[in-house]
Amino acid sequence: MNAIWTTLVIICFALLTATNPNSVLTLCVESGKQAVDYTFQLVAIYALWQGVFCVAERCNLVEKLAKILSKLNNFLYGNVSKQAQKYLALNMASNVVGVGNASTPSAIEAIKLMEGGQKLSRGGAMLFVLNACGLQLVPTTVIGLRATFGSQNPSQILWPTIVCTLFSLILGVFLTNIAYPKKAQSSNL
Repeated sequence: MNAIWTTLVIICFALLTATNPNSVLTLCVESGKQAVDYTFQLVAIYALWQGVFCVAERCNLVEKLAKILSKLNNFLYGNVSKQAQKYLALNMASNVVGVGNASTPSAIEAIKLMEGGQKLSRGGAMLFVLNACGLQLVPTTVIGLRATFGSQNPSQILWPTIVCTLFSLILGVFLTNIAYPKKAQSSNL
């Protein structure tokens, strides 16, 4: 993947140099400035939600959420440890409020606990799929960026986002269940 991106950047840089050599330095500086500006705008949004999740974790709300979501987590991921369920609940909460990048640390910890360094299991595949097409009830990152750039109604995307992410979530769970069918429970009669 790094080779693909590096190749694309080199090709674009070469084309820009060939077509408009006077603007190369100006565009590079402006793009860098925009990237830094966007980063600071996103940092404020993520700092807010990371703080909320940190407080929730210290107040044992994450454990309570994990207990509430335990049946759903067992359905989606299979039988996982209580510690993995805690990280899965935190990951799910992060995705639902629309701060997917803030959910990455909890997803990494959950996958470490679920996989144990082994080949990708059904639970790991499901976690990957749910993070890729996760349901967002409040897309705070996009709403925050729209507000920053002066949108008249930044939350106008709320319902389309819910419908699209719900559809992709259902489709993702369905396809993951096809690719990784649940193993039949053996009964000792």
